[in-house]
Amino acid sequence: MKKFIYITAICLLASFGAKAQGMMGVSYDIGLPMGGTSDFIGQPSFRGFGLEGRVFIFDYLSYGGSFNWAVLYEEVGPQEWPLDDGPGTAYGKQYRYINSFPLMATMHYYFGEWNTTRLYVGTGIGAQKINQRTDIGLYTVDQKDWRFGLAPEIGLLIPVNYNNALNISAKYQYAAKTGKTDAVSYLSFKIGLAFM
Repeated sequence: MKKFIYITAICLLASFGAKAQGMMGVSYDIGLPMGGTSDFIGQPSFRGFGLEGRVFIFDYLSYGGSFNWAVLYEEVGPQEWPLDDGPGTAYGKQYRYINSFPLMATMHYYFGEWNTTRLYVGTGIGAQKINQRTDIGLYTVDQKDWRFGLAPEIGLLIPVNYNNALNISAKYQYAAKTGKTDAVSYLSFKIGLAFM
């Protein structure tokens, strides 16, 4: 897993420093929990941002890297919580958090011509650091691990001027299940600026 993280980080850095025609972007991300994740946290998240870089191989194809940070949060309860270190349960209001840090190598395919609104589809593959925590009174359940991640995406690049564009997309973030934890998935809606 460490090799994959290093390779993804190198792709991201190389895309920022490349002399070929490319794009750097920054975005504000909104997350909507999906699947089993929505059972743990059902509220949408308005705490997220992203950085990305892309290098164009052809006018219609790019490779690059991306880094995102999403904070999912919900206050639940009061209700019972089973204790891991002994028999019994804790009872009280729960504060549930998931911090997701996807680090992805990306590939995108573009439709349309330069300096027009362009639809694109793409995917990211890499690793996600997932920090999942539940606070109930003085008791905390905390799980932190790296997981395999996938992130298919569809979006639009809308030109603002010759060198900049508005970047709007929807991305499905998926972090695989590990031995003791369930998969984490959420739909990320991104609005940002792309600098060509």
